[in-house]
Amino acid sequence: MADRNIFRFKWWALLGVSLLAFTAFLDATIVNTALPFIQTALKASILQLQWVANIFTIILSMTMIAIGKFADLWGRKRVFYFGVVIFAIAAFGAGLSPTVEILILFRGLQALGASTIFIASAALLSDVFPEHERVRAISIYGGVTGFGLMIGPFLGGILISLFDWRWVFWINLPLIAAGLGACSFSLRGHSQEKHSVKIDWLGLFLLIFGLGALMYGIIAGAQGNWVSISAWIFLGTGVVALILLVILDELRKDPLLDLHIFKEKLIILAALSCALAGVVSTVFMFFDPLYLHILRNLSPFLIGLLIAVIPAAQALISFVFSRSVKLFGVANLLFFSVFAAFFAVVFHRMIQLDTPLLFLIIPFFLLGINWGLSNAAMITAVNQVIAPRKIGAAIGTIATIWNIVGSILLAVSTAIFQSVEIKTSFLPAFHSAINFNIVFAAIILLVSIWVRIQLKKTDKKLS
Repeated sequence: MADRNIFRFKWWALLGVSLLAFTAFLDATIVNTALPFIQTALKASILQLQWVANIFTIILSMTMIAIGKFADLWGRKRVFYFGVVIFAIAAFGAGLSPTVEILILFRGLQALGASTIFIASAALLSDVFPEHERVRAISIYGGVTGFGLMIGPFLGGILISLFDWRWVFWINLPLIAAGLGACSFSLRGHSQEKHSVKIDWLGLFLLIFGLGALMYGIIAGAQGNWVSISAWIFLGTGVVALILLVILDELRKDPLLDLHIFKEKLIILAALSCALAGVVSTVFMFFDPLYLHILRNLSPFLIGLLIAVIPAAQALISFVFSRSVKLFGVANLLFFSVFAAFFAVVFHRMIQLDTPLLFLIIPFFLLGINWGLSNAAMITAVNQVIAPRKIGAAIGTIATIWNIVGSILLAVSTAIFQSVEIKTSFLPAFHSAINFNIVFAAIILLVSIWVRIQLKKTDKKLS
């Protein structure tokens, strides 16, 4: 009877949490459709436009591990609500931005809210559902958030066509109000809070400062052809801060950065899959709309419709994920997602000025397969092999890898694109950026093959 009372509002909780996470995932794709039109309206350069996209993933990279820790220690529900409020304020401000610099500022604040929502919402599923129903809940959650990714480009195209690019931010506000309404009563009594555990504030500072300095140094260095002294200073101090964090964490009983989760090969495979998903959600979601707008001269509606293929595949995977886990297992799904991403990148290299639009569906769909499997299978893998009290931090760690890789590759890709475009034109520059991503995807694929072989050996020993 007690368990029944604890979980009596679980479906309302799933609805509210999923709807609020939906807004954050929606924002991850709806803005990409608007990028070419933001560039025109605010007279932004390609590098400034890159910051509109990249500041989001940089802030995610800096904060996700810390947010996961806060969610585990202070209560996932409380941290979740904090993120929702920050996200709502930032979305409103982003829509009012008169300059690209102010837009970048609000996008960074929006990323802080989204980081909190991503981590806390995924972790909350283990609080609001009994263990035997969690895979089903994750599948539904993935389907709803995947629909946010899917409808984002399409909805963005409609909003820009009917109104203005600013509405891609303001559309979040009524959705947030509805999600908070569902959560207001259904999340009561959930989320264990551990006020007795102290936060490692020094470690937190080293983590945020180290990741921020490292990411900025890489981006500034790549865009400045590695001749900027300040870029090298940021890069060096970031590396030193992170090394110091690892050393200090080895001496602590409850470390902030728990790298021991990577003793589990399933977690390594999840991290590799998410690394390629980072490329999908940053590099290709940045360049593909520009290709469709600049070279193909498509309308916002058609751009949104084509880009929506990527998150549509993600949504499709989410809806069949629960059954797929039973049929194939989490490890095989993660392994397949790496293959899908690799071939998607290779197919992108075949894109030309006159490539049939129907052909674009193939690489776009494969990108979405990787995105969907990486998201849902990563959460499932963490729930399977990580202790419950560390789930939030583990999800935060892997999600940070997702965003760090995405930010770095977007920075390097835009730097390559910029240097080649100056000498030639958009298409050769686009192909040069793709070549770099093919090399990266091939390395991830080879490492994934080795990890999967090791996992099979482990399974045989256990059997």
